[in-house]
Amino acid sequence: MKTNLFFVNFLLLAFLMFNFTSCESKKSDNPLLDTQWRGLAKIPHEAEIDLKFSKDKIDVLLDNKVIETMTYTLSNGEINIVKNSGGTPCNVGAKGKYKCDVIGENLVMTHISDECTDRVKSLQGIVYKKIEVKK
Repeated sequence: MKTNLFFVNFLLLAFLMFNFTSCESKKSDNPLLDTQWRGLAKIPHEAEIDLKFSKDKIDVLLDNKVIETMTYTLSNGEINIVKNSGGTPCNVGAKGKYKCDVIGENLVMTHISDECTDRVKSLQGIVYKKIEVKK
């Protein structure tokens, strides 16, 4: 009985580790590249937004319209973002840093630092679900 329980626990742990990937980036391995994620952000009221990632850019979409564009880099499981344009209260050039985890089909970004407090309110605590990228 103990052997079976150990085996089940081992399989569960192995499965969880296999499905958990930090957003750590290697030169050719970017887990966010060409992906799109949907979540309920507070901008300032709750609204469903999409984060659409390309090679080094994030488009924030509301009702399929780009409302903000940011550049990003990944390093050691952290995503560094810089606002390029958009109608949010953040200043152009505002920098932020978040811990970035992909857990199965979920993206979670945890606040480390950000020059724009409104962006923290929009991103903190949201679990984004992976969706099909529209081409």
